Amino acid sequence: MALPIRLDPSATPSGRLEPMPAAGTADPELVAVVDAVETPTGTASHRDAAMSRIASSLERAVSLLRIVAILALLWALWWCQVVLIPLVLSVVFSYALEPLVARLESWHLRRSLGVPLVMLSTLGLIGGTTYALRGEVTGFVARLPEAAHRVSQAMHTASRGELGTMGKMQAAARELESAAAAAQHPSRTDGITAVRIEEPTFKWSEWMWSGSRNVGQFAAQMFAVLCLTYYLLAAGDLYRRKLVHLVPTLADKRITVQILEDIDRQIERFLMARAAISLVVAIVVWIAFRMLGVENAGVWAVLSAFLFAIPIVGPTAFVVAVAVAGFFQFASLSMVAALVGVCVVIAAVEGNMLTPWFLSVAGEMSSIAVFVSLLFWGWMWGLWGVLLAVPITAAMKALAERIPEFNPIAEFLKK
Repeated sequence: MALPIRLDPSATPSGRLEPMPAAGTADPELVAVVDAVETPTGTASHRDAAMSRIASSLERAVSLLRIVAILALLWALWWCQVVLIPLVLSVVFSYALEPLVARLESWHLRRSLGVPLVMLSTLGLIGGTTYALRGEVTGFVARLPEAAHRVSQAMHTASRGELGTMGKMQAAARELESAAAAAQHPSRTDGITAVRIEEPTFKWSEWMWSGSRNVGQFAAQMFAVLCLTYYLLAAGDLYRRKLVHLVPTLADKRITVQILEDIDRQIERFLMARAAISLVVAIVVWIAFRMLGVENAGVWAVLSAFLFAIPIVGPTAFVVAVAVAGFFQFASLSMVAALVGVCVVIAAVEGNMLTPWFLSVAGEMSSIAVFVSLLFWGWMWGLWGVLLAVPITAAMKALAERIPEFNPIAEFLKK
C-alpha cells in the first residue's frame, strides 16, 4: 500500500521525512518501521527490530510465491498431459532401443539405416506376438457368454436346498420391499392400468462413439510416440551436445554432462528392473499353474509378463481371463476361486512389495519415495502416470543431486 510522505524537510521540526496524516491510508506497522529507520536519534535496537520485521514480511511473501508457483506447475502438468505423456514415453522408448542402435553402429551400420531396422524389428516382434495370441483372444471372447451361463447354473445349483442365513435375510428383505410397494401404490379400482415409461439406462450408440473417440485418441498418441522415438534415435546425441553448448561456463557444462549421464544410468536401470519383475512374475505364474494343473501354463506365464507391466488394468484383466479359462477347464467354482486367489496374491505381492523394492534398488531410491511417486503420478496422469512415475522421479533425483538448491529433495528421495 502506498504511503504518502512529506517531501519538504523544513516542514517538520526534526527535518526528516514524515508520513502525512491521511485517514485510512497509513499502515501503523509500516509507519513504525519508517519512524524507526529514518529517525536520526533512533537507537540501533529499534532499527534492527524494524529491519527484522521487514525481512520476516519478505520471507512470508516469498513463501507465498513459492506455493503459488508449485500449484501453477501442478496445474500445467495436468493441463499439458496430452503433450507431455507422448514426449516422456518417446524418451523412455528411445533409451530402451538406443543400445541396439549403438551396437549396429559399432558394426559400421549407419544410424540412418540402423534406426529404421531396429524400429521395424521391434514393431514386427510386437505384431507377431499379437497375431500369435489372436486365436486365443478370439476364442476367449467367444466363450464368454457360455461361461456366464455356466456360472449362473453353478450358482443356482449351489443355492438349492434349505435357505441359509443370508438366503433368509434376502427373502425377508424382498417381503418388506413388496409390502412397502403395495402401501405406496394401492390397487386402482377405476379399471385403468398404470403405465410407467422408463428410458434406457445404457445406449449402445453413445458407448460406441465414446469408445471410438478413446481409441482414436490412443492411436493418435501412439503414432506421435512412434514418430518422436524415431526422431530421437536418429538424432543420437545431437540435442545433448546442443544443451551442453547452451550452458555458459565450463563448470556448469561439467555439471550438465554429469546430470545427463545420471539420467541415462537411472532410466537404463529402470528398464532392466522392469524386465526382471516381468520375468519373476512369469516364473511364479508358470510354477503355480503347473501345480494346479492349468492347461497352457507357459502361455499364461508369457501373458502375465506383459499384463503385469500395466498397473491395475493388466492384473485385473489377467485375473478375469484366468477365472473364465479355469471355469471352462475345471467346471468347478472352488477351483476357479483357488485360481483367482492365487492370481490376486501374486498381483498384490508384485504391486506392493516386488515392484517398489526392485525399482528402489534400480533407481537408488527409497521404497517410500517410489510408492509415493506411483501415487502422485497416477493421480496426475492416470495409468500413464503410474507407468512413467519411476523414470520421472529418477530423473528428478539425478537433477536435484547436482543442483545445491534442490539437495533436500534428493536427500528425501535417496535410500
